Amino acid sequence: MAQSFLFGLIAGAIISVLTVLAEHSRISFNSYALYGNGALIVPAILAPFALYPGWLWTISRGGRALEMAILVLGLHLGVGLTSVLEVLFFPSAADLTIADALPGFLLTGAIFVLPAALLAGLAYWLGMSLHGTGLIAAIIAGVLFASFLAVFWGVGLGILAGGAVAIARRAPFQRVAVGAALFVAMIVVGNLPLIGALTTPLPR
Repeated sequence: MAQSFLFGLIAGAIISVLTVLAEHSRISFNSYALYGNGALIVPAILAPFALYPGWLWTISRGGRALEMAILVLGLHLGVGLTSVLEVLFFPSAADLTIADALPGFLLTGAIFVLPAALLAGLAYWLGMSLHGTGLIAAIIAGVLFASFLAVFWGVGLGILAGGAVAIARRAPFQRVAVGAALFVAMIVVGNLPLIGALTTPLPR
């Protein structure tokens, strides 16, 4: 269990570092900016994606639902480190302390990790339970539902992650290909609400 927690914590911490770096970068494409609030797309995509390697690794070690949940807890706390890093390296006021980062530490993971993980768990269960036509219908419905929920920063992407874990378990020799396809799908679906910004040049 400790290893699952550590896996999630490290993955979340890496996501936090990437989020803070993006937030203070100047990366942009047309009207789509990855800095400032635009950096929220980083945990919105990477936090649900982290469930895929994390859960597969946990399952491969004989872990069950409890270990998968422990990994989610670690990921939740790791992603929450975004607020701590902000206070340490980019404080908005000189008198901010680590204690001031506590609400954000708890809230960040609650937004980007927990809802996606709950949907991922449901999608995984359905993916392992259904067969044939039912499975195909569930995959199509999952993609559509994930696209519909794309407006809520990464929530729907958990459906794709959980479904991908189920597919990878059914086809263990295709795990890398499934993971690559999942990552591309998450980028596309996660950015659906931002298509306008991606295709609209900045005003001159």
